[in-house]
Amino acid sequence: MTMHYKRYFLMGLSSLWPTIALAQSDDFGVWTSIGAEKDLTKQLSVEAGVDFRAEDRLESVARWAGSVGLGYKVCRNFKLGVGYVYLYDRELQEGKVNYNEEMERNGYNVDHGFGQSKHRFTFDAIGSIKAGRFKFSLRERYQLTHSLSTDCLRDRYRNAFDPDNAMGYNGPRYEYNGEWFKKKETVTDGKSSKNRHYLRSRLQVEYNIPKCPFNPFVSYEITNNLENGMDSEKGRLIVGTEYKLTKQHIFSFGYLFEQGMDGEHEGAKHILDLGYKFKF
Repeated sequence: MTMHYKRYFLMGLSSLWPTIALAQSDDFGVWTSIGAEKDLTKQLSVEAGVDFRAEDRLESVARWAGSVGLGYKVCRNFKLGVGYVYLYDRELQEGKVNYNEEMERNGYNVDHGFGQSKHRFTFDAIGSIKAGRFKFSLRERYQLTHSLSTDCLRDRYRNAFDPDNAMGYNGPRYEYNGEWFKKKETVTDGKSSKNRHYLRSRLQVEYNIPKCPFNPFVSYEITNNLENGMDSEKGRLIVGTEYKLTKQHIFSFGYLFEQGMDGEHEGAKHILDLGYKFKF
């Protein structure tokens, strides 16, 4: 790598850190991937890879995953793909308000963190077009995820009271979310298996720099829930670049910003995305 390209590469990476540093109230993580790809024919290719994600400000493992896939080039500007992914996701502790039969507030249910295995199947249709040194592509992905049943521990907080107005009460007291309760019990809660159907739409723009190993790109993706009237659950923006060390060794570096778009998926993530691919 020449000093000229090194300078631009370091400037690009350093420009990401102010954006990350401003997000003190959001989550920060690192996603990494290692993969391999081989062309079986001029039209058919196969690929496989493993992924690792650390989130919760790098304090916990969010995901391990392994994937395999096939790609078929229908013509110069259109490609189809199918894939399978095994995921082991780690869910963080989550607390929700509990309501009784009269829909009155009745304390909290707090699920401990737990791991869950998932099987994911994907079907892709990708169209692309070149305009000068720019390449525009649109990927539509149908995604089916089957989550296996599992168990987790749940803390139940009940019988809220105000310690300042509970003169004479000397019984047990438990605090959660700034509130006090007279009763707390820990039970095993079963998480049933379920299927989730999504349509993920991604628009990407790449730029081919003359005689340069870097291939910068920017993409934006929306995840739509097919079971809930195409409800848009989250948006994902990625700004990054590929770096071709050789024709076989390809690295990728990027900044990913993910924002929840509905009440169930609120909050934002700032991710440093790192990848490596070997092409046979």
